[in-house]
Amino acid sequence: APPPWGGAGGMTTEGVRFLVTGFGKFPGVPANPTEVLVNGLRGNHSASSPNQEDQEATNSGQNHHGPNLVSCEVLKVSARTVEDHLGELEVLVSSGHGGGEAKAASSSYVVVHFGVDVCARTFKLEKRAVNEANFRLPDEDGFQPRCAPVCPDAGDDLTSCLHTKLDVDRISAQLREDGFDCQVSMDAGRYVCNYTYFASLKRFEKTSGLYSLFVHVPSFNAIDAETQAAFVQRLFHRLSGDAS
Repeated sequence: APPPWGGAGGMTTEGVRFLVTGFGKFPGVPANPTEVLVNGLRGNHSASSPNQEDQEATNSGQNHHGPNLVSCEVLKVSARTVEDHLGELEVLVSSGHGGGEAKAASSSYVVVHFGVDVCARTFKLEKRAVNEANFRLPDEDGFQPRCAPVCPDAGDDLTSCLHTKLDVDRISAQLREDGFDCQVSMDAGRYVCNYTYFASLKRFEKTSGLYSLFVHVPSFNAIDAETQAAFVQRLFHRLSGDAS
């Protein structure tokens, strides 16, 4: 398998910043693999300020060869928690995360949401989200909308969709070339994962230089933790190429 960031001469993440979310437990999933993956990212790549990272890179004479993490959080499986966190991300992006307007204007942001699909046997890049919240189970706050819009201001048509601006077909093909079993999905479900994706796409749809993506991973029984961690690193590499 190729090294996560392409090795010598590989692509850097200069100008591309990542805001990452995973989820904790929910009914039927007492241990969520995305919590492990996101906590691993946070441990391996501390979300220090871009200014600090830039200074360290300048001092060492090197470019970044890992993801530039602005935010990396495990969220409660809760629509309210998701909405609150998206609001916090909007503030981070609009402020340039301390880098000022000029810095923000020269940067691209990719919001990557990870969720688990316990029935999946592959990694799935979600191409779209639907404006329908139809929770089969209550979320962790007891909220259980049935056939309701995720974003009422997006209209009452529950079949309306928003699509990611990223080229997930190309990224998925690249990841398959990298040796990972990855496919494009057109259905993120109707639970908190789809809710998160639609709300994210809607909130940031008019923000220039900002991309949202939802990625479904299988259980660790289907694909082991080490392989999934390697996939996540390679995914960021491929995303940095599409968003830069």
